[in-house]
Amino acid sequence: MLNEKEILEELRMEIAFIRRDIIERLRRIEEYITFIDSDINRLRLDVQRINEKIKEISSGKEELIEKVEKVDKGIERPIEKRKAITIQQKERKKDLNPTEIAIIKYLIENPGTRSATPIAQSIGKAREHVARTLKKLAEEKLIIRDESTWPYTYIVPDDVKKMILEK
Repeated sequence: MLNEKEILEELRMEIAFIRRDIIERLRRIEEYITFIDSDINRLRLDVQRINEKIKEISSGKEELIEKVEKVDKGIERPIEKRKAITIQQKERKKDLNPTEIAIIKYLIENPGTRSATPIAQSIGKAREHVARTLKKLAEEKLIIRDESTWPYTYIVPDDVKKMILEK
């Protein structure tokens, strides 16, 4: 039969375990809320862009209808075909921007980082922005993205470390 001290000690251990479990679950919930919040912000921007496009298309449609009506009446010549405008992709600047430098510095200080979330929180940027920048840096061979793990693990090569630490 257990004495009172043993029972109290066992209860304390159970309470400590439950407390740790609750703290871990709260941390996960906070992380999920951060993900959801950033996704909501991204969706708001998408909806704004869609609304702007709808307004642009509807106003353009009205103008087109007016022009067609004028053509039908013989007032104006038919609308000429417009030349397609191609937008050339900007070439990469030789220097890294401040966000890219901050991301690489974070990766140098915290090797084995497996998510954009802690980086985003550390440098004060949106998770999506950091994730896109990480992908771009990996494509430009400035960092190494280990795609055999999920989430991806990012590694900074020694030559890039030297370049960043010199700045």
